Amino acid sequence: MNIKKKIDFHVHIMSDLPVEESAYYFKDMCERHGYCGVNIAALSYNFEGCNETCLRLLELMPESYAFGCLEPKGTDYVKQAETLMGSGFSGIKLFLGGKPNFYKTYPHFYEDELYSDFFALCEEKQYPIIMHNNDPAYCWDITKADERAIKMGWIYGDGIPSHQRYFTSAENVLMRYPKLNIALAHMGFYSENIEKAFELMEKYPNLKMDITPALNIYSELSQIPERAEEFFRKYHNRIIFGTDATNKLVGEARAYNDLKNEVTSHFLTGEGERVIGTRKIHAIRLDENMLENIYYNNAMRFIEKAE
Repeated sequence: MNIKKKIDFHVHIMSDLPVEESAYYFKDMCERHGYCGVNIAALSYNFEGCNETCLRLLELMPESYAFGCLEPKGTDYVKQAETLMGSGFSGIKLFLGGKPNFYKTYPHFYEDELYSDFFALCEEKQYPIIMHNNDPAYCWDITKADERAIKMGWIYGDGIPSHQRYFTSAENVLMRYPKLNIALAHMGFYSENIEKAFELMEKYPNLKMDITPALNIYSELSQIPERAEEFFRKYHNRIIFGTDATNKLVGEARAYNDLKNEVTSHFLTGEGERVIGTRKIHAIRLDENMLENIYYNNAMRFIEKAE
């Protein structure tokens, strides 16, 4: 298919590299996989000045965007949001309140009062939000966890809230602020419960699904290809593509990003079932205009940059 434009709308700066070096890695990835640019989702806990580095990178990367990240050490999230949106960011990235491995140092869910004024502001102003909430269910069961989850320390036991508790938190946020302009990163991890994904998309018309891997998303959807295809066809104008690429794509990181690109490409544009790495991936059948929405148009509408 001749898809006019693609953007990787979910990448991160994980290392404090010179901006020229980071730009090189992102541009190389875009060239290899056919993306016009990226959206850099800042993770402010990674290193001091991550938000500022994201903005500096944009000067070197045409057709790219950035989402600023709230700083956990400052709890005036309303003021932070207004500052971020006034300084060149296209939206806001939320992470700490929904990533279970940070719970012991940052014991807050997004439904906590700490975030209430922030979400009220974002709903009023229609600030775009990408929100990471939860992790795959296998992270709570080491016997089912994959090698990467174990290596990264994403295995949860005593002292960490349950998988379901994180779903409850996100759904409470949506219920309280039903007009939020929000995308759930990694499909909100609802690939393992697609009926709930249908329910949420119907209930909240402003809700988007960011289909950036965790690769389990595509394994789980491939087990229900007909229902998955129905979901993507029905909501093709509210699904946003990304890869979770980092700013130093060498060695293992580059190989893993290439694997994610191969998996997502086959799922979205391939035919039949293929084994990619260790996963059986079943392609869904989408029209060209649907793919153009998922790969580019929806991201631009999300941040009000549609042509």
